[in-house]
Amino acid sequence: MMATRLLLFLCLTGHVFAKEPPDVECLVMHLEYIHCSWNKSRTPEVNYTFYSWLPYKTPRECPSYFSENSINTGCKQPYLQTGDRFSDFNTKLVHGNDSYEKKHELKERVKFNPPYKVTVQFGLDSNLWLNWTQISHCVESQVRYRINSNAWMTYPVRAGIQNYCINLPSSALYELQVRSKLENHCGGSQNSFWSDWSEPVFWGSKNNSTDTPHMNSSMSVWTPVLYALGAFILILLVMMLLHHERIRIILIPVVPKPSLPPNVEDWFQFPKGLKESFKDNERPCPVREYCHVPESDSESSDCSTCSGTTDQTDCSVSIPVNESDLPTSYSSSTSTVSPEEEKQDSV
Repeated sequence: MMATRLLLFLCLTGHVFAKEPPDVECLVMHLEYIHCSWNKSRTPEVNYTFYSWLPYKTPRECPSYFSENSINTGCKQPYLQTGDRFSDFNTKLVHGNDSYEKKHELKERVKFNPPYKVTVQFGLDSNLWLNWTQISHCVESQVRYRINSNAWMTYPVRAGIQNYCINLPSSALYELQVRSKLENHCGGSQNSFWSDWSEPVFWGSKNNSTDTPHMNSSMSVWTPVLYALGAFILILLVMMLLHHERIRIILIPVVPKPSLPPNVEDWFQFPKGLKESFKDNERPCPVREYCHVPESDSESSDCSTCSGTTDQTDCSVSIPVNESDLPTSYSSSTSTVSPEEEKQDSV
């Protein structure tokens, strides 16, 4: 009797499970296709035929099924237009006389593939830069990283930005990942679906004492070499300045003492030819004198009125004398006057 009741209970329970409508869930995958599945709770016992349509459109059967153990568990169909996710999306599962319909809102049900081309590099600003690429700029992202396999640290990245900076990283092993989801202003929400995490990228090394990052290692090696080279060049210049008088005179000219009268010619280094050109090269010039002889004493050699002309070049310029003052008879004498006599005459 108890066995009969148990068998009846199992049959009724199995019948109920068989009649339970499958739960259909749909997602817009990477804005490329719509993925619908009906095996979330359990694998169905029968193969369902899947139909879908948009408002005012004819239902279409699934072009490509996902299956497990020859049982259809999902459907992949093209995402025809960008605006399709803002309209109601209708699905229908059919098996024999049984059919199950459901209406979906795809506006927020968008899931991206993980970001790709994820790279990490040490920048010229001594910061660590993580870069990635996503299919759309209308996404927000999250970056997470951990140091030496410790706990993950997660940081948000605003929409439209596809890089992240870690300031002045330490000499340790960094493991970094990134994921994305639809941004709120583009139809997303707090409940939007995050993509899977990208493949991890690494930078640095766990062994801080021996295996430092490549960039830090190269900097630590070349820094003392550059310092030593600069000091050597400075010492060499000082030695050249002290041992070579010509360089010392050019760089630090000798200034005359203020107590003595400055000799300009000695201060400025004139060339020898230019210095000789300033010397006096004038030649001596003959001087002629004219004396007035009175009528009463025409034979006398005394001169009461004399006029003379001198010229240092050709001695051809004469000083004019008023003719009215001259008498009719003259006597002239020509002589060469030495500089001493010329001085006495001028006195």
